[in-house]
Amino acid sequence: EKRGKEKQEKEKQKGEKQEKEEQEKGYQKNCMHVQKKLEKEEDLNKSLAENTKKLNKWEQMFEDWSTLKSKEMAKLVSEETNVEEQKSELCKQRERVWDEIVRLQVENKELAQKIAESETMKNKLIKKRHKKEASTNERLYEHKIEKAKILDSIQRIKFELKSLQDYDAKDIEPKTESKEDQKAERTHHLAIEIEEKERDLECPVCFELCTKPIFMCDLSHQICKQCRPKMKVCPQCREPYKRYKKRNPVQEMKSDQLQTLYKSMRDMLEAD
Repeated sequence: EKRGKEKQEKEKQKGEKQEKEEQEKGYQKNCMHVQKKLEKEEDLNKSLAENTKKLNKWEQMFEDWSTLKSKEMAKLVSEETNVEEQKSELCKQRERVWDEIVRLQVENKELAQKIAESETMKNKLIKKRHKKEASTNERLYEHKIEKAKILDSIQRIKFELKSLQDYDAKDIEPKTESKEDQKAERTHHLAIEIEEKERDLECPVCFELCTKPIFMCDLSHQICKQCRPKMKVCPQCREPYKRYKKRNPVQEMKSDQLQTLYKSMRDMLEAD
């Protein structure tokens, strides 16, 4: 009987030892999991900082570029005005010359030649200004698209960081929320994001949601495809629309993002 008790005691100690070893293994595994999460969060924070720094640098470069282009445009407009004034003055002189056409025939020919030269110079300056405007607008659209991509990248990183932090909090704290509560929270966040996108894509004329193709004026003010054929000037800045319809790639990208959010919302609501 004494040997049986000793045997039971040894088996009990052995079982407790095995249970303790299993607990230590589980603890080590959990520590490794938390370490990996912390490393990933640190990498994401570094990526967010780099993208934010890149955005600030881009904004400063864009501001410097805009200032330079404004000065160039102002100089061209001033030269065009001066040439126009010279032309006007020459025309007035020519009118006075007609009264003394016989005596001033040679001078009249010289003035006519100067007027022609001024007109040619004016046309060259106008063409140069139009070319500069087209180049500036094209570059402006590229800058806006690049900025939208950077902002979208930052938003994705922030969302991933938030998801990671929420996941870590769920691992550390006791799980008290039900699946219904989690689904309701995700649905609420999606609804807020959808509302912001819809407000940003609202047409200023009919107040309906703009869908592809989305058009714009030279200052990038959006208008929907139904209202664009009815308008001759932009309803926001009163800038006349050009003969061709200019599309807004930035807002069209937001429209695609909104459709993705709609799909995510439908999938979430239809899920069991």
